[in-house]
Amino acid sequence: MHRLKYYLQKKKYLFLFLSVLIIFGIITGLYLGITNIEFLKEDISYYAMNIKNQDYNFLLIHFFLLVISLATSFIGLGVPILCTLIFYEGLTTGFLIGIFSITNGIGGCLFSLIFILITKVIYILLLLFFFLKCLEIARKMIAHFIYKKEIPSILVSISKASILLILFIFINDLIVLAIGNKILPIFGFLIL
Repeated sequence: MHRLKYYLQKKKYLFLFLSVLIIFGIITGLYLGITNIEFLKEDISYYAMNIKNQDYNFLLIHFFLLVISLATSFIGLGVPILCTLIFYEGLTTGFLIGIFSITNGIGGCLFSLIFILITKVIYILLLLFFFLKCLEIARKMIAHFIYKKEIPSILVSISKASILLILFIFINDLIVLAIGNKILPIFGFLIL
């Protein structure tokens, strides 16, 4: 626990940057959801009526994006991809809150918060740690290419930690697929 506290203290400015990125995404998503509500009312009604038939399967898309981000971190491109992905997660979070709150009031807001809690919170937390590992990889590789420094042996352990985080995200996505798809319809009454 002490090591985690020290690690978080050491990376507080990066976490602040990532938090601002997520908050900016949420605000943008809220704005887009609220301003486009007229176009989405039919889709939201269809979703509410068919909530029991919805599946939330993020396995392939998350796996693909994370593997691409990790692989491109070795040439420095994974970091901007992950920044975009983190912003996107904030954007979709704000968008969900906006459209469900406007169309279904307090019940819609509660449903969107439950949906986010089940499908996004753990993923976003793991994604933030994954971003930090990919940033470390990119920094070490850029130092290698620019300053002709030797590739440090710690790069192997950072890569292993990144792969482990991908595995944790994959397991989280399996849990969402197996359990989340059964829990969310229970709260469907909030948006009917």
